[in-house]
Amino acid sequence: MIVKALAAGGDIPGQARNLVGLAWPAGKRDEAVATRARRELVNFGDHALGPLRTAMNTVKVDYTVEVMATTLGAQRMASSPAAAVYIATAIDALWVGSHEAKALAIDALSYDRTPMSVAPMIDSAIDDPTLAPQVIEALGRMRFQQARFYLEKVMMEGPPELRPVAASSLSQIGGLAALPLRNALKAPSRDARLLAARVLMPVANEYDLGALYEYLEKHGDDDPTLSQEIRSPR
Repeated sequence: MIVKALAAGGDIPGQARNLVGLAWPAGKRDEAVATRARRELVNFGDHALGPLRTAMNTVKVDYTVEVMATTLGAQRMASSPAAAVYIATAIDALWVGSHEAKALAIDALSYDRTPMSVAPMIDSAIDDPTLAPQVIEALGRMRFQQARFYLEKVMMEGPPELRPVAASSLSQIGGLAALPLRNALKAPSRDARLLAARVLMPVANEYDLGALYEYLEKHGDDDPTLSQEIRSPR
């Protein structure tokens, strides 16, 4: 069946499209044939990326994790720069993919560091809160300033277990993203102040140090041990 699909495809793009049809048919599929078709698509490298992007947007949602995994494999085999198509497929997965497909896409995009992926990643975390821990960590690795508004909201209002992760990501991004941390030093919540102080202290620049010393003047009794560490940094 694979051989017939390749022969009937004619040129390489046609062959890749036929393999996509075998890997993710509209109806019932032969699992052995589908597995072989996915392996062949990986070997097609950059020639498979266009048909795989189409597949991401047309196959059953349950198949999208396989499409994303196959895309990653084909990207690794690509013989020419094809990042634009690969990234577009991963971003599409954030909109239309299954939970598992989105998780794969988030991980891949966090290392490719494309600014276009920041908003879709945040939307994915809002739509599916179980993705939020992964997204928040990824945004810290990516270090794009536009993530700071979402991260600040999570740090101040999100689930308690995610607040330290968001604060850490803000500190990794730095620059304007440190402003929410400095503001949190003045928050009515003692927990928010302590969280910001602990995250800022190891990476503090001159602006952060000024905010930390102001914090000590007003809230130095929040945690005497931490206050002493701020006063006497190593």
